[in-house]
Amino acid sequence: MPNLPPNSIVIVDNVSYPNKQSEFASTSNTKKADMQKWLREKGIQYRENMLKPELYNLIKLNKDLHKKFPMDNILAERNHSVLRLPPYHPDLNPIEMAWANIKGYVSSKNVT
Repeated sequence: MPNLPPNSIVIVDNVSYPNKQSEFASTSNTKKADMQKWLREKGIQYRENMLKPELYNLIKLNKDLHKKFPMDNILAERNHSVLRLPPYHPDLNPIEMAWANIKGYVSSKNVT
């Protein structure tokens, strides 16, 4: 990071190691009270009488807007931005084309 010019944009692949989230959204197995707490903390309106599946649908609609990554915070503190590539997009991520060739080669040699 010390070698980055000021106000850089760091382009990140969608592999797991730089994309660890600091906070996770609720899952379908989360307790209803915890789902409501997550929605409240994010300022998302819901009705108190909503059923758990309704709350979970609301969370699924909003969770991508509230993803937080520690790496983004570290870079933002130094006035840098992060741009994440879409997953498995060969036009923006040439390694995907290389993996496709490697997988094709391996599968053509796999005779067992």
